[in-house]
Amino acid sequence: MKVEILCTGDEVLSGKVINSNYSFMSSKLEEVGITVIWGTTVGDNKQDLLDAFKLASERADAVIVNGGLGPTVDDLSQEVAGIASGNELELRHDWLEIMEKFFIKRGRAMTENNKKQAMLPKGAELINNPIGTACGFAININKSRFFFTPGVPRELFLMLEDEIIPRLIELSGEKFVTRLKTFHSYGIGESRADSLLEDIVSLAPDDNVKLGFQAHFPQLETKLHIRAKSEESILKNLLPVENELRKRLGNYIFAEDKQTLEGLILESLRGQGKTLSIVEVLTDGGVNSRLSKIDNMGENLIYAAASNNLSVLCKNIKINYENKINIELAEKMALNVSDLYSTDFGLCVLINHTEKNEADTYIALSGTIMQSRVGRFIGDNHRVTLGSVEMALDCLRRHFQDLPFEEKSDFER
Repeated sequence: MKVEILCTGDEVLSGKVINSNYSFMSSKLEEVGITVIWGTTVGDNKQDLLDAFKLASERADAVIVNGGLGPTVDDLSQEVAGIASGNELELRHDWLEIMEKFFIKRGRAMTENNKKQAMLPKGAELINNPIGTACGFAININKSRFFFTPGVPRELFLMLEDEIIPRLIELSGEKFVTRLKTFHSYGIGESRADSLLEDIVSLAPDDNVKLGFQAHFPQLETKLHIRAKSEESILKNLLPVENELRKRLGNYIFAEDKQTLEGLILESLRGQGKTLSIVEVLTDGGVNSRLSKIDNMGENLIYAAASNNLSVLCKNIKINYENKINIELAEKMALNVSDLYSTDFGLCVLINHTEKNEADTYIALSGTIMQSRVGRFIGDNHRVTLGSVEMALDCLRRHFQDLPFEEKSDFER
């Protein structure tokens, strides 16, 4: 089945808005074995949209149109869909009723222009949007089935997985099973991982496993995608590949599939009934931010302090700062914050910018024993901060998994 994604909007076409919706849709479709053949971006011009719809309808079996379903004059998707399909627009009272309830529940008045969102081409299949006022819809244009989706990312993401993908799979008529296995790692770069895993897919007996990477510093996602006719075939082909991948990437893998690094750390703290306190310098509070988002009640992360003023931070945790930044200071800070707040562990992350685009990051973890390391980073402040936060979290993970605390990463000088 040939699929095209057609994104609309002047702001997308001009680059003022990054087209992350396309990336999300294409990757999600790839995960279920549906390959996108064309990707098109069109501005808010009626004739341009009509030309794009007609071209897509001649070459694709299915087209996902993203955007243009809002209440304003530059939202043109319904109108152009009506012209292209030869169907006049009609007011869908079923969706209008849903919209009215949406506004009443939020204590807001629905303006007259919102009714435009309930105007769909006659005969269109309504596709539910459970969290917004722009309903999706599907209609045939020439030989192609068009699926219209809102541009708001959270609305699109939900509708794509719950509504659009099942329809596309049914439309394809193919009977297959797909599986995506994802490994999350820190400390190894994409090129080295690719070299280590060069021949790994040959371990699949039916040669139907694909290997892919998605790097978003400082993490790397390594993906195994398989498409087969049965669950038995999935297991037969995927297991030998994923087992070998774990061996080759080893300690760098910190989580799989939906797991996260911070989630793994909190699970370890909770499982052992342990508590943690944190002090951070020049990290923008990144470690605390990652952990506190999932420790909503502060049951394990008891205390966290972040500051760009090292002397004040030291004073607050009862340390006499002598203008020396080194690993010994980080160890003292980790120990003191743990003692002050009676936690099982104290973590210190201390960034010291030694010169432009270079920094030493001192990481210390106090507990039954003191563990510490120095991370040496090259890059601008943003990259140094991201790398330092990730390294600190990975050090926590390594402690709980009894792995080497100081294993060098590819991101250090």
